[in-house]
Amino acid sequence: MKQKIQTLLNQLNHGLVEREDTLKTALLTVLAGENLVLIGPPGTGKSLIARRIANSFAHSSDGNHGYFEYLLTKFSTPEEIFGPLSITALKADCFKRNTAGYLPTVKMAFLDEIFKASSSILNALLTILNERIYHNGSEPQDVPMQALIAASNELPTDQEELSALYDRFLVRGFVDYVSEDNLPRLFEKAGEMPALTQLTTADLDSIKDTAESVTIPPEIVQSMQRIWAQHKETFKEDRRESLSDRRLKKVIKLLCVSAATNGRRQVDLSDVFLLKDCLWNHQDNALKVRDLILNTLRTFSRPVSQSEDIQPSAIHNELATYEVAQDGKTLIPTQLQTAVWGMSSAHAQSSAKLGAAVKGFKGSGTAQDPLLIETVEDLMDLSRPDVGVKGYYFRQTADIDCSTLSSWTDISFKGHYDGGGNTIKSKNLYELFRSIQAQSSITNLNLINLRLAGSAEHSHITFCVVTDLLIKNNATKCIITSCRAGNSLIRGLALDCTISFCKSHISLIHGTATLCTINACESGSFLISETATSCTITDCLAVIVESSGSAATPTFRGGIAATLTKDSMVKRCFVTGTIRNTGNGELNFSGIAADCLDSSIRQCAIGKFFMTGSNVNWKSRITGSKPTITNQQTGGLFGAIQASLQTINVNNTFTLINNVSIDSNRGQDNIHGTDGKTVAAALFNQRYFENTLDWDFETVWQWDDKKDRPALRSVGTGVAAQAANMTDLLTQQMRANLWL
Repeated sequence: MKQKIQTLLNQLNHGLVEREDTLKTALLTVLAGENLVLIGPPGTGKSLIARRIANSFAHSSDGNHGYFEYLLTKFSTPEEIFGPLSITALKADCFKRNTAGYLPTVKMAFLDEIFKASSSILNALLTILNERIYHNGSEPQDVPMQALIAASNELPTDQEELSALYDRFLVRGFVDYVSEDNLPRLFEKAGEMPALTQLTTADLDSIKDTAESVTIPPEIVQSMQRIWAQHKETFKEDRRESLSDRRLKKVIKLLCVSAATNGRRQVDLSDVFLLKDCLWNHQDNALKVRDLILNTLRTFSRPVSQSEDIQPSAIHNELATYEVAQDGKTLIPTQLQTAVWGMSSAHAQSSAKLGAAVKGFKGSGTAQDPLLIETVEDLMDLSRPDVGVKGYYFRQTADIDCSTLSSWTDISFKGHYDGGGNTIKSKNLYELFRSIQAQSSITNLNLINLRLAGSAEHSHITFCVVTDLLIKNNATKCIITSCRAGNSLIRGLALDCTISFCKSHISLIHGTATLCTINACESGSFLISETATSCTITDCLAVIVESSGSAATPTFRGGIAATLTKDSMVKRCFVTGTIRNTGNGELNFSGIAADCLDSSIRQCAIGKFFMTGSNVNWKSRITGSKPTITNQQTGGLFGAIQASLQTINVNNTFTLINNVSIDSNRGQDNIHGTDGKTVAAALFNQRYFENTLDWDFETVWQWDDKKDRPALRSVGTGVAAQAANMTDLLTQQMRANLWL
């Protein structure tokens, strides 16, 4: 079926320019039995698209008509759309229309300028669009319509009476004039239109049956839940935007049809991206919705081996991803190393002055012809205001030794820097970039005695290795993937960041984390030293070696965070290590978190712990109550998990599900209940983690026989070393999806 649809799409696109995506959107919508509205100025081919889509379906022999098309005006009457009144029925005192050949009896319909219709027509359309029923007089009449495609020059803004009708169109698409670059293609003679490979009624039935058997994996459900929540938060002040339960049910059906027509039995991330055309009402918000969905899906993506590709055509010899053009719908394949945050390739090239030489550099600064960084002088010239903040592309071609520099030049950077796997070395500890500005990307760079940046905002940082801190201060709205730090990854505040497959020698985040998603990361100390607020932390490993010096007040720490608050969730995380107290300060350690406020801890495990020093207390703060587990020297390794079983504060809510500790940790005799249970060391193995705690040992975790504990498969440079054989899961799935 997928091949047949692909052939049909190629035929439908014959002779058209820049209409491929619109045709894909229209055909998928029709296959899902939903309705589509096309928005655009006159003369952009909206009616032609509708006719071609209608001709894609073979006529049935059930007596129903094939296609109905009409241009609506404010003077159009119901008779023109639904058929004339039956004179015979009127003589019998019945109000009934002869609908044969009109909209209530067709498989496909196209209504142009739909929002200009009168209220009598619009009201009748409501039940046709939603329930496929036309109220013909006193009797409801089933409508055999597969889908209705509508068109309009503009959306119905500030017209409350049209909102119900507009909501019936699940998918919305823009059709604009051909861009200047492609105008010459309109002069080409297209030749005769090929005969279409039509879809039959049997094909539609097959697609419907297959879609009904498609399943939705838990991670897809989670991604859609997050999209719904973020949509509500993003547009809480915009009453034009809302998402109904009806829309959710319809988009689920659309995603299942997408999976079925791609030959899959499960919905994947690429299907969810189709929501970009379904979740906005006002065109000003289309780009916001697109970015919201794409950024959410990135948090659920991960590097995967090319050998896992689901389609041979998806195999690519470089790690790549997709960016979305400013029109909010066009996907452009681009290397991850040169991905542009929120800009199309054409826009990026324009900002880099395509073909223009930059004084003192080789290259022109485009993705295809980047500025080359070959020497110390090239690197230091990034501080020039005409170079370092212009959005150029850069590629480092050799190792650079900055040891001869007695001072460092502040560099504010905005652009795209590909280190090419090369090294930059310094004698003194500096920040390579004072700040990384929005819409930037840094990749494949090794830094010795250098930090990557003082701060970073709305940037993409991948495959970087630093011997000290990656970000000295704060990181905001950054995506950080497959990086390794000899110190912490971020020393200050991490705000609204997505961090995946990273490794730090000490804490991953030395300060606080807010609205962050952290997945498959490893730290050599507490994962987050301070508070985690509204964070989602999954499949992380904290191997702790903690030494505490003197302190005036007691120190409270948790393996994952000191405090979890405001709906934070920790899931499938493992904490183990050694606690040393080398000073006089009081160190109070908890297995997962010293405080758990309105948050949840699920399917987590505490491995073997060793401790030295005379003032190590196993305490846990639950909603500020600071209950102390008895037997201070050897007690309560479960921290927030265990203490919560014994202490309940009515002012705090938290969820604890299926958490466990190895029984070789002492001081747990008074611990009871399934959410803080202990397991014998002999049973504390992969089988238990995989089957009882439901950990993924195929793609995320592996069992380290030497250390007798779980370990992450791919973190830090472990991924970077395999970059040539890796691809991004979201990219892979998008390439294989025929609708994208």
